[in-house]
Amino acid sequence: MSRYNWIDGKDFSMDHFFLMDRWLLKMIFKKYESIEVSELKDLSRVMGTLLKENPKLCWYITKRAPETKEGITRLLEGAYANLSKEELRKKEIELMEAMKTDVIYTEPHMMQHNCNYIYAWDEKYLNELIDLKDMVVLDLGAGTGRLTFAAAKKAKRVYASEPVDMLREYMRDHILKHNIRNVKVLDGFVESIPYEDDTFDAVISGHVVGDDYEQEIQEMTRVIKNNGYIIICNGDDDIVRTKPDQELINRGFEVFKHESSVGGVIYNYKKQIVK
Repeated sequence: MSRYNWIDGKDFSMDHFFLMDRWLLKMIFKKYESIEVSELKDLSRVMGTLLKENPKLCWYITKRAPETKEGITRLLEGAYANLSKEELRKKEIELMEAMKTDVIYTEPHMMQHNCNYIYAWDEKYLNELIDLKDMVVLDLGAGTGRLTFAAAKKAKRVYASEPVDMLREYMRDHILKHNIRNVKVLDGFVESIPYEDDTFDAVISGHVVGDDYEQEIQEMTRVIKNNGYIIICNGDDDIVRTKPDQELINRGFEVFKHESSVGGVIYNYKKQIVK
């Protein structure tokens, strides 16, 4: 299965946007405020058409995430006027598949089974990077808890920071179901970690660092105790990478490499923080 073959668009519709929180809606729609209507691509115009057909959804998005109002307005201005219902549904399916990495957050159980970076990953790769025994650990961008629950088997306590509310609820349900006592789930994101300086023995993450290396690593470093660790332990997929992340190497990270069970080449990273 390809890393991006996560959903069948026929199982999704714009109704799934009612399940999205403010953070995710901002990520999707705010960017449109800086795009001219004439520059909107086909699927963006399709989204505008679907929104125009569903004023209740427009109301929900702009109330849930007021920052999206200008972007929504731009999409509505670019809506198609001449698509039949059959054509529009066909385009909607195409849109859902194009937005799979966003809409799948509304179905965490589906992520567990369909996202190969989760189901193909083995927790041994985290344990090979660091011994978390008796440590207080922060997992950034915890998602469905791939790293969190692996770390919890050894760590004293794990704090799982995740900005998407449905993923936080998924982890909380898992904690209750399995009577896990050393994991706490909270809202937060890598650019602004909701903890004081020098709080954690280790900060772990996967598929989080990379939008702004300087700010992200600086913030992770801030909350780590002296001689603590930053661990970047990515999930397994089918991408055959030819080299590690040079930006992380330049910042002093040690590199670890393995081949995934689904054919990819995976690089993980570790750095001890000395203050």
